[in-house]
Amino acid sequence: MTEPDPRTVTRSKTMQVSPAGPGQFRFSARLTDSAAGGDFSGDTATIHDFALDGEVEGPDLTLVSLQVRAYSHPYAECPFVIPATRALLGKSLMTAWRRSVLDELGGSRGCTHVTTMLLGLGELATMVFFLRINEQVPYTPAARTDGRWIREALTVAPSLGGDVCFGLRRDGAAMSALEPAEPEGEPDSTLL
Repeated sequence: MTEPDPRTVTRSKTMQVSPAGPGQFRFSARLTDSAAGGDFSGDTATIHDFALDGEVEGPDLTLVSLQVRAYSHPYAECPFVIPATRALLGKSLMTAWRRSVLDELGGSRGCTHVTTMLLGLGELATMVFFLRINEQVPYTPAARTDGRWIREALTVAPSLGGDVCFGLRRDGAAMSALEPAEPEGEPDSTLL
């Protein structure tokens, strides 16, 4: 039997979001690719290490600030795409964000890793929704089961009510918690 190849490459992606004021949210994200067990100086090598910091505001999560940093990259030209990211300021994460990113940084106009991170900012919406919902309702099993969590979620983001994922499908348990419970026993004949 052949020995397993000891070479590995690991990608780590993180994003953190926090309130920054009424209707404003601050974010930081990082993408790091590292290698181990290969032919390079040292035990490990950092191939890519990029970071994003910025703020969004308003119900459409409009990008109002963005800083992109390239800490480690294989080619000297990689950071040359960073100024092009400024064109995304004023764009909404809720409306055609993917198209905006690809229009500005698709193909040779961008860097695969910076573009990947910017596309990932679309996921920030879910994180912001959580923070907004949690301002009003505790994130507990009871609140998720009795419908309080999803009721507030639909107030914060009405689009969540339209079969957006398996967990939020119209015939699923989360949405069923919104329906009034069936009364037990025989119906009251005086109401008929």
